[in-house]
Amino acid sequence: MRSVKSLLFNEGLIDELSLILVSIADGESNSVTLFETGSYLNQPKPVDFFLKEVEKLDDDGLWMRYVTIQD
Repeated sequence: MRSVKSLLFNEGLIDELSLILVSIADGESNSVTLFETGSYLNQPKPVDFFLKEVEKLDDDGLWMRYVTIQD
């Protein structure tokens, strides 16, 4: 299945990443990845994300916001 976020990432159209981390462990081996690659995508170059902000949420979660620096 083609992922919209992977297509946008591959074209260099993502300039911010927002992640929420919660204290739950899942041992499944087939968990979904954040970004995917595939034969239908160009070979993307790695993108560096830089931490912009961290916010502590209820129940010990963290909301982390990252940005990219565009060339």
